Amino acid sequence: MGSVIRFAIADDHEIVRKGVIDMILAFGGYSLDIEAVNGKDLYDQLLAAEVLPDIVVMDISMPGLDGYETIVAIRKKWPDLKVLILTMHKHELAIIQMFRNGANGYLLKNSPPSELKKALQSILDTGLYFSELASNNLYHRLQYSAVIPSLSEKEIQLLKISHTDLTYKEIADKMGISERSVAGYRISLFEKLGVNSRAGLVVCAIQMGLIPVD
Repeated sequence: MGSVIRFAIADDHEIVRKGVIDMILAFGGYSLDIEAVNGKDLYDQLLAAEVLPDIVVMDISMPGLDGYETIVAIRKKWPDLKVLILTMHKHELAIIQMFRNGANGYLLKNSPPSELKKALQSILDTGLYFSELASNNLYHRLQYSAVIPSLSEKEIQLLKISHTDLTYKEIADKMGISERSVAGYRISLFEKLGVNSRAGLVVCAIQMGLIPVD
């Protein structure tokens, strides 16, 4: 990566797209390579590009090819391309699905510019950004799986299942324990990993190599 960081953006709302572009350019050290109106437009422009951008900023809700479909297509064609999801979708299952599909980061559109700058730099430096983890500075620990020895067998088992669509009751049945026990392991994992949501557990599990990225 050179001194100037090349980025692509895909968002079907022009005002939002232009605003994000101006914001990123104002950070300094960035240049716009691709401006796309939806996922298909982004994919087509990436295919035509002589040099890929260093990072892609992409929405989820887009006509034609939405964010879920687009990132799957990107991962199949360019597995190492870094992607930050910038969206208004804050539902935990949406976050889990995007990370499961291979997103490097997830940020809400109502976040301050300083967090967008932090997210971009974190993805470029570490390959990951998720606000819960960033606030607890766990990137280094998770990258080298140093936290795994402190986790129990059941906690690791719960982490491995966290990315599925199963409810906590269904997870309890799968693990052969009570729902109350699952709640206890979940709380313990929250404390040990410094997160407070199931999406946070999924990101930790991905970084530890405990669950696959589609």
